Amino acid sequence: MTKLIRENSVRKSVIILAAVILAVPGFTGLSIAVDQEDNGIPEWTIALFINADNNLEICYDDFTYPWLCALPDNDEVDIVSWVDRLSTTGYEIIEFSGKDTTVSYVETELGFGLSSTLRDFLIWTNTEHPSENLAVIMWDHGSAWRSFSSDDTDGSRMYGPDLDQALREADIPLDILGFDACSMSSMERLYEVGYSGYVDMMVASEELVPGNGFPYDLMFTPLIQDFTRTPVQVAGDMVMGWESYYHQSQRVNLAAIDVNKFMAAMGSFSEWTDDMIDGIDLFKNAYNHAAKDAYADCGTQFQLDMIDLTELLYEELARYPASDERTALSDSTLGLIEGLKDSVIAISTSAVTRDTHGMTAYWGWYGSWNSFETGYLETLWFPNETGWGEFLELFNLK
Repeated sequence: MTKLIRENSVRKSVIILAAVILAVPGFTGLSIAVDQEDNGIPEWTIALFINADNNLEICYDDFTYPWLCALPDNDEVDIVSWVDRLSTTGYEIIEFSGKDTTVSYVETELGFGLSSTLRDFLIWTNTEHPSENLAVIMWDHGSAWRSFSSDDTDGSRMYGPDLDQALREADIPLDILGFDACSMSSMERLYEVGYSGYVDMMVASEELVPGNGFPYDLMFTPLIQDFTRTPVQVAGDMVMGWESYYHQSQRVNLAAIDVNKFMAAMGSFSEWTDDMIDGIDLFKNAYNHAAKDAYADCGTQFQLDMIDLTELLYEELARYPASDERTALSDSTLGLIEGLKDSVIAISTSAVTRDTHGMTAYWGWYGSWNSFETGYLETLWFPNETGWGEFLELFNLK
């Protein structure tokens, strides 16, 4: 088994920038130095990579933009974004400062589904808006491990390790990476983020995200009021803001995950997949029952909540006669449950999603596996480096 090896409605005022600190793609300007008093930099930057170059543009205008403008100004918290629209050519650079929010227009059209564009955005953010702490929000359609950030103008979208590539090439650490996009809190995506080594925490949903998206005013008001809040506190604030907005009314959830603790649990996951493979002849009925009853993402019956799945599996195994194989699999199942739960910093669920615990994994069978096997195994590191892909192959042969 391969082991993980780390390698080191829009405001119409137009602001014309005569000079910029860093030339951004398609935006010419005179590079100048900025004299920061005492070399001081803000405590936080919240940077949003908004791909509204698709049918979500109206959601940005109706919800995201007004909520971001509603946040009061604080010199210690920079809130900035690049926004790509379907209705216009080029993209917008926005600096949110309450009533003084400014929108600048760049005529060059960029593919917001390209890792290179995300890389340039991260570098621009770090150069133009350096800070002690950085939270980056990815805004668009999402689909667990399959793809995200779909740009309708040029047809680009990010697959597999594209996110990891952008993070490595930018070479900028992120305290928080958020996904205002559907179903992105998957183990496949967490593994990719963790593999890069550049992200401490991830905030995302394992379910579909309503068109309203993140309630940014509720999520970040605590930080505006107290800029000394730590990354863990801010990640928790994001989940609490979500909870305050959505309450129990919909099929929604949001979780904040400690990426480093998640990656630490991957040793337990690999041990568990080994035991799952060893016990496949003895316990396949237990596997089937657990997979059938586990919470499944509304978008697909094959993206299962992993903690719910393993808890159900542990109960199923208790029905079998005592054996070395049962003991080994039961023990590794418990170890995995503990490791995954330990990585969840905060989670919000509704009455409908009470069986969600923070992250999903793909368990394809029959028609689904036949359709997605090649893409799953050839574009992702997670199934190949943890043994999960080998298990799924055997499971679908039995």
